[in-house]
Amino acid sequence: MGDYSMHELNFHDATFEKCLKCHVCTANCPISSASIDFGGPKHLGPELKRLTDNQQIIDDHRIELCTLCGTCDISCPENVHISTLTSYLKAIHNEQQGTKFRDFVLGNAELVGKIASAFAPVTNVTMKIKPIRKMMQMLMGIHADRQFPTYQFHHFHRKYNKKQSSTKRKVAYFVGCYATYNAPEVAEAFVKVMEYNHIEVAIPEQKCCGVPMFANGQMKQGLKNATYNTDKLLEYTRQGYDIVMTCTSCTLAFKKEYTSFLRTEEANELATHIYDANEYLRQLYDQDELNVDFAPTEVKAAYFAPCHMKGQGIGNPTMDILELIPGYEIQDLAASCCGQCGTFGFKEEKYEYSMKLGNDLAETVAEVDSDYTVTECGMCKNQLNQVTNKLVRHPMEIILESYEKAHNR
Repeated sequence: MGDYSMHELNFHDATFEKCLKCHVCTANCPISSASIDFGGPKHLGPELKRLTDNQQIIDDHRIELCTLCGTCDISCPENVHISTLTSYLKAIHNEQQGTKFRDFVLGNAELVGKIASAFAPVTNVTMKIKPIRKMMQMLMGIHADRQFPTYQFHHFHRKYNKKQSSTKRKVAYFVGCYATYNAPEVAEAFVKVMEYNHIEVAIPEQKCCGVPMFANGQMKQGLKNATYNTDKLLEYTRQGYDIVMTCTSCTLAFKKEYTSFLRTEEANELATHIYDANEYLRQLYDQDELNVDFAPTEVKAAYFAPCHMKGQGIGNPTMDILELIPGYEIQDLAASCCGQCGTFGFKEEKYEYSMKLGNDLAETVAEVDSDYTVTECGMCKNQLNQVTNKLVRHPMEIILESYEKAHNR
């Protein structure tokens, strides 16, 4: 079992023993609805914790089907932290069974981003060549039909920028892997939106938030990244900076997973300064500090809330902000998980489940009269791009567009 033993899981006892065996988590679990092979959160969380022998975890290969979407945590009436336990169980499973090369690659999103963007657009063309994709499926287990996000050669450069801000508010931006290597336009839009609100932005030194590592059982490396990021960002919060993120998975990691996994005063301190980008704009609005000079428009949009946005328990800040734009109509799709689930949807043996959920979402999108779909999560966008024919946009791009039109009129 390596470094992972039962004593490391003892801190979960207080919550896991509160499990009522009511099956609400299983009833709401997206994978439980897509696969009869998955035991469900209750069986692979609290129940697996109880089924121990001589202080040894009973390994269950079905834990690989857990996507760590966190829906079980949201639905649990007793606030049992099921996804935290399943993260540890994934790590233990990997310790016992070994990490597949594919899972190592998918878990290291930052490394892949650096390499893939260095060779873009060749990378993007290569990922569309069927024989190559068939070979990848055969050798690595990455499904040949799974659409890849594009990588940008001119990616968003994370420059260490520890300047003293002359503005009232100071923001340190945790960019994340997706906005750095796949969608630099999102990062650039965020910085400009802050400029329209007279807020200077610093870019701290940072590593991948660790979510892909946790999802693929690479707990040790994920904890190293979590510790590194915590130390670097605390340098900013202690100078009066707020930490803002445009990726819901990154935000949830800092708010919940870092505090659960690291269990340090530093992680808890940092969590109080973490904001989703639209959550931050909503706070500005509530305090009469938001620039509301938005250009009128005539747009109908559909909003898809990522699981990791729902898991933050902050309501729907994206719709709250976009509804401030005159003439902007946005409807909540009120849909379940998209099925991409980060790296989950790339895997050959999980692709069927991923697409079942994705096709259900596509039907919901088709039923709504909208010009495009809005979501904050890059991987949700990847799935929506594959299963629907509608444009998918990040809210920061929409907000910036409205500011610029108002400025130029």
